[in-house]
Amino acid sequence: MRAIAGIEKKRSILQGTEKAVVARHEVGHALVGAAVARLLDGFGEPSRLSIIPRTGGALGFTYTPPKSEDRALMFDCEIRGQLAVLMGGRAAEHLTCAAVSTGAADDIRRATDLATRAVSEFGMSRLLGPVNVAVLAAGGADGGDGLALLREGGGDVGRLVEREVRELVEGALTVAMAVVAGNAALHRGLSGELQREERVEG
Repeated sequence: MRAIAGIEKKRSILQGTEKAVVARHEVGHALVGAAVARLLDGFGEPSRLSIIPRTGGALGFTYTPPKSEDRALMFDCEIRGQLAVLMGGRAAEHLTCAAVSTGAADDIRRATDLATRAVSEFGMSRLLGPVNVAVLAAGGADGGDGLALLREGGGDVGRLVEREVRELVEGALTVAMAVVAGNAALHRGLSGELQREERVEG
């Protein structure tokens, strides 16, 4: 787990409102992760939450052990599930805090990257179909960096990719908010426990 999240610091530097926000954020990830695990066989259930900051810069951490070490593929439903889990923290902030924080920055980066790869690399685009967008933009497999071409002004294809990535991430946030809202009492209780104890397992 150290390699994934960094080494846990000896004590929390979080106090007051920040501590409450990080606890709510991490419980949001856990609730959405548990919901996805009940729906999809390939997902493990979250087993450990912490709001003790880590050396990698994370203020909190939700650990979900892999259900299988031997997975080589990820299916489109699993990508959507992972996107929802990534947005679970921001969803919890939306619903339970006075304002959203910068705490979801890495989650949003990872969700945007995964959605972009699904659309442009994995051939899972609803709008463009089963194509590799970089190859398409470059005019063939040996045409250079097609994604760079898109970034420099990819015209209609670039706009379609941006639109679909945004739809995927926003859709994931909507799903995550529904899960957190539907489990409001559990979210409140577990967030309070995590805020007090700083670690919750099981």
